[in-house]
Amino acid sequence: MASSARKVIDNIVEFIEVKTEQIKLKIITRIARMLSGVIAISMLALFSMFFLFFLSFAFAEMINMNLDSSYLGYLIVSGGFFLIILIVILLLKTGKMQKWIENLIVRLEEAKYEQKRDN
Repeated sequence: MASSARKVIDNIVEFIEVKTEQIKLKIITRIARMLSGVIAISMLALFSMFFLFFLSFAFAEMINMNLDSSYLGYLIVSGGFFLIILIVILLLKTGKMQKWIENLIVRLEEAKYEQKRDN
């Protein structure tokens, strides 16, 4: 009797250890997915900023050539960026940008869930 009780206790302890390891692995997997997503988005943002930076210079130079000026193109391009900044600030104040970002995140998560469910 004591031997079978010991086996049950050993099985319970082993089960708890296995479950603990499974939980640890799930947590590590989720953290790795989140970090890889953050790194990928950061890299995309960095390269997008470089692209926008050089494209802005090229566009400003093109405007400079067309206007025979050495600075008006840069002023026009920076004015365009200033308008974009004002629009973003207005959207942030009204809360529309936050709602749009929240909806985007929810839709992405729903798509991930649907994809997991289909597999």
